[in-house]
Amino acid sequence: MTETKELFVCLITGPAGAGKSSVTKALAAKYERCSVIGVDQIHNMIVSGYVRQWPWSEEVRLQTTLGAKNVCDLASNFMGAGFNVFIDGVVGEKLFNQYAESLAGKKFKAFLLLPSLEVVLKRFDEREVDPPLRERIYELHEKYTKLKGQLNWQVIDSTNQTLHQTVEQIYSEMVSQS
Repeated sequence: MTETKELFVCLITGPAGAGKSSVTKALAAKYERCSVIGVDQIHNMIVSGYVRQWPWSEEVRLQTTLGAKNVCDLASNFMGAGFNVFIDGVVGEKLFNQYAESLAGKKFKAFLLLPSLEVVLKRFDEREVDPPLRERIYELHEKYTKLKGQLNWQVIDSTNQTLHQTVEQIYSEMVSQS
């Protein structure tokens, strides 16, 4: 277990199948006090009136914005109690900016996991049975490929990496900035 001098919030994003959940759980295990906030878990708290995050609509905007606010509030609460925080979620440009603004003043780092489309589809097929989401992977991968150099996140091409190698790459970056 590692202790850091300054508490942090770290966003791990990328398309479905990029490895976000596996990476965040493995990273969190490296710290004595650490939480993982799954953005999907927060969205799934809406029972009546829940909408998928696509296609885009005013209701999608409302729910994703509310979800991001709740994630940031939870992150702040965990940090207030002495926990580091990893956030696991599919986050585009608008939500990324919302996270960065809401968490201003806190140590905030973001990583975009972007393995090749073929690897993402293979990983997705090994664990999911959701044809509409599988079709969305093509769109998400393309969007992240276009955005990868435009936002303040570190891009990790984990195409040829094991889970352990990806975790160690992020961990090394986090430790070097403590």
